[in-house]
Amino acid sequence: MFATDSLRASATGMEIVDRARRRQGWTKTCTATWWQTAHTSRATLRRFWLGKPIQRDNFIAICAAVGISNWSEIADTKLVPESEQTVLADWGEAPELDSFYGRTAELNQLVEWISQDRCKVIALLGLGGIGKTTLAVMLADQIQEQFEVLIWRSLKVAQSIESLLGSLLSVLSSTQVVVSPGEINRGISQLIEYLRQRRCLVILDEAEVIFASDKSKSRPGVGRCREGYEGYGELLRRVSSDRHQSCIVLTSREKPQEIAVLQGENLPVRSLQLRGLPPQEAIEIFQAKGYSDSEPGLTELIALYGGNPLALKVITTMIQEVFNGNVAEFLSQSTLVLGDRLRTLLQQQVNRLCELEKELLYWLTIEREPVSLSRLQANLHVPPAASFVVEALASLERRSLLEKVTPADRVLYALQPLVMKYVTEELIEQVIDEIDAVLETQNIEHFQVFRNHSLVKPNAPSNPDDRSAYQVLARLVQSLQREFRSESNLESHLLQIQGLLRKRSPLAVGYAGRNLREIFQALAIYSSTSDWQDIPIR
Repeated sequence: MFATDSLRASATGMEIVDRARRRQGWTKTCTATWWQTAHTSRATLRRFWLGKPIQRDNFIAICAAVGISNWSEIADTKLVPESEQTVLADWGEAPELDSFYGRTAELNQLVEWISQDRCKVIALLGLGGIGKTTLAVMLADQIQEQFEVLIWRSLKVAQSIESLLGSLLSVLSSTQVVVSPGEINRGISQLIEYLRQRRCLVILDEAEVIFASDKSKSRPGVGRCREGYEGYGELLRRVSSDRHQSCIVLTSREKPQEIAVLQGENLPVRSLQLRGLPPQEAIEIFQAKGYSDSEPGLTELIALYGGNPLALKVITTMIQEVFNGNVAEFLSQSTLVLGDRLRTLLQQQVNRLCELEKELLYWLTIEREPVSLSRLQANLHVPPAASFVVEALASLERRSLLEKVTPADRVLYALQPLVMKYVTEELIEQVIDEIDAVLETQNIEHFQVFRNHSLVKPNAPSNPDDRSAYQVLARLVQSLQREFRSESNLESHLLQIQGLLRKRSPLAVGYAGRNLREIFQALAIYSSTSDWQDIPIR
């Protein structure tokens, strides 16, 4: 039987529609505006992209929504049965996308890995807000017709491995499946068998919630499954090594240990680290908000926020509300605004670090420019073994918090602007808390950050033209002035701390003596050379 009131798109027609929807910044099947404008459903839009017959009126409306009036150029002239196989798709909590910007190169890379290289496991990695979930939706949307089954599951509530396995097996078997804690290995084996029988695409979103936070002083444990979630590690190992025809894509702010061990350029396990959008792609975010690509300051604003899509969307709205849309006026304030959502994402990542990782993060913030491993080691007050520092830097990179710069065959380490902004705020807040604790207890053992870090970039000139070397100190002094309300009150408390540092060992004082002296100078508090003779100055 053939449906006379149904149409399907030809291969050439779908290419025309694909170009038209890209001009709109729409996804294939996840942009609600498209099916709403066409007065149809998401399921119908999916059938359109699968080349399946749909109602004539819906076909015409889908074309019209992207500006194509001559729908007959899109339609396939051959009549086809309506009983063709469709993809079994369970999108779970996958978000609907109103728009999609850039990422063409990344998307093409992922499609190649899955379609040509037949990768079994792919990790999409990156800082919070960088667009991992959005890219995963676009990827699944584009290649779903290559699979018999598509399943999307969000792990943001940290569901147990038993719950996840039960959910996946229920979809694949079309029956309700419950996996008990003692049946995890059997459940994984059952899943692998389904992945062998049918080509499945499984997306696991926000996988970082299953990883443990580090409580160690110097040994990072990035990407290690937390207690009770070890089954996820076994799942990744089995899916990576066992024979099957399917693919699991996971998004995470941290690289799982299993993937770090098993991945390789010519292996079926890969990872893709997402960076910020380049200016030519990020500019589309502003165009969607009504800006022209010639708006003064847009390129500078994109660079300031490292091309982070979430940050750019947040700051664009704020500029429109507070500065009447004037980008140049916002930039004249010489500030960087994080916003609550991005600050929360960064806080979650930083809170997972071990002590050495945090110490290095603070030093990278103080340096404010790319630095070498040897420079970082020299800065540390009590440096651990070099191997520990190397491991910590590698861990920070796997957590998407660190970037490597390689000028002239050198390896330097740096932070993205958003990370540096957040860590600066945290560092200053921590120092204020430590000063309050020392004043309350009259015990300098409460100094940790204040003792282990210089608040001025090491080797900076005493009267610098480059304010960046003194930026952290300047921010701290402003915070102290707000905290203590009056100059005289602040001075008297700082003099108390000066007295507590006298005749203490260099190990106990660390950078605290130098930091206090810099604060005195910044506040123009008079002190003679003799006032510092009994205080170790590093």
